[in-house]
Amino acid sequence: MRKLLLAWATFAQLFAQTIDINALRMNASKFPTTGVNQPVIKRETQSEMDLKLDRPVEKDKYKVGPGDRFEINIISSDDVFTYSLVVSPTGEILIPSIGIVQVHGKSLSKTIQTLKQLIRNWNQSAKSHITLASIREFNVKIIGHLKNPGLYQATPVSRISDIYQMIIEDSHFDENNNPIEKDLEYPELSKRNIQIFRSKDTIEVDLVKFGATGLDKYNPFIEQGDIILVPLKQHIYSIFGGIKIPGQYEYVEGETLLDLIHLAGGLRPDADPEKIEITRFKDISEKFSFETNYKDSESIIIEQEDHIMVRYEQDYKRQDVVYVTGEVRYPGVYAIDKSSTIKQILEKAGGFTRKANPSKLTITNPFISSIPDREAERILLIPEENRGLSERAYIKARALTKKGTIESNSLLQTDLLMDFNLVNNDNVHVPENYYYVEVLGGVLKPGRYPYDKNKPIEGYIKLAGGMSQTSTKNIYIIKAGTGQRLPAKKNVIIENGDIIFIADKMEYNGWTVARDILTALGQVAALIVVIQNATGG
Repeated sequence: MRKLLLAWATFAQLFAQTIDINALRMNASKFPTTGVNQPVIKRETQSEMDLKLDRPVEKDKYKVGPGDRFEINIISSDDVFTYSLVVSPTGEILIPSIGIVQVHGKSLSKTIQTLKQLIRNWNQSAKSHITLASIREFNVKIIGHLKNPGLYQATPVSRISDIYQMIIEDSHFDENNNPIEKDLEYPELSKRNIQIFRSKDTIEVDLVKFGATGLDKYNPFIEQGDIILVPLKQHIYSIFGGIKIPGQYEYVEGETLLDLIHLAGGLRPDADPEKIEITRFKDISEKFSFETNYKDSESIIIEQEDHIMVRYEQDYKRQDVVYVTGEVRYPGVYAIDKSSTIKQILEKAGGFTRKANPSKLTITNPFISSIPDREAERILLIPEENRGLSERAYIKARALTKKGTIESNSLLQTDLLMDFNLVNNDNVHVPENYYYVEVLGGVLKPGRYPYDKNKPIEGYIKLAGGMSQTSTKNIYIIKAGTGQRLPAKKNVIIENGDIIFIADKMEYNGWTVARDILTALGQVAALIVVIQNATGG
């Protein structure tokens, strides 16, 4: 019993000591401790910037101004401080207990150097770490014949292209932020003759040349206090022919022919550098042309509305190709020359597969088919009842044959086509063979049936359940390849894909027939009365 009581006493004493220690810890946490061994550390979490930078800020070029925020970390012998300090509207930074320094307009590197010197003056043994934590925003004035001139928000790391994009977006919406119809949009703004007025300087901006060269001088950073002039696009010049990016370009005063060629991507490999023709206006209507060459292009100044044509060789390394598709072993695009035949190209493509239907070979050409058929267009303008027999026959023939297409309807015709010369952009297609014949019309079970070259017409009709009660004796074969309709005779050969058509008897409604007859008789009687009255009979 004594041992048990002794154990309880020991436990109670330890428990009480634990409570006292925890209480002391809690009380101690409520008071800051200072001194060399226990420094006070003040921290602030740095916020993330939402700016999109194309490169880190260059300390020697970045100019500090009101709104920039710095993180300053000072380590002395007995304290550590971290301050988040913002440049005041007057361009100053106040470091508590140390002093004020004017930083507006100074470079970032110079500002950091000045701040560190101020801290050293306060405490020679203190170490400091200073960084630009966030970048200020400011308004910049945009002028010109704009839909919305005035103040636009920018930063020291904004480029002219950023402001230009904001202006363009504004020009597509009205004051209520509704999209403006395309026909009512504001005139096109210049991208090549933008100017920045900065103090006493004027800086020329060329966003097109910046895109072509990537040189920052054509798309500089914006500075606080800049005035940016964005004029309307006024004059152009054009360059075509052996150039990589032909078209119209905005005119820039003093630009040379060489500048324009570089802006247009440079000469193509097929260009003739010895012959460049420039057509220029003498006055508002009269023009003249002169020739030059690439070697002298740097000395030729381009003028407003000049038209430049760089001669090029049309047949330079020219490749004519055909497209082979369908049931060949190696379909693809094959190069040809003027003597290439279908047989040669099919051999290059590995020949027919086991599923090929060589009797239905087709050759099409989209470029030939796009050539207008003037005769068909002329005939279609004539009312159908006024067309002659030959004109009706032409329209029927055109409906059955697509322009620029040739199609085989049998193995014999395919063999004849093998020596056919191909032309550029021909498409040679070998279809898959499905082996079928269709039986339609007056049969009990119309539909598709397997093709058998030895089966006669009667055999296919029997497969389709035989003649129906409404069938006639009029049987036709519609050929798969041509759509030609032939009367069924013993010498007509059924081929794969053909249609056997048995005409049905027409069913009539008796009352409808009687009504039509009475109507016709009434019209005849009325005509007789009119004739009698006219002749006085």
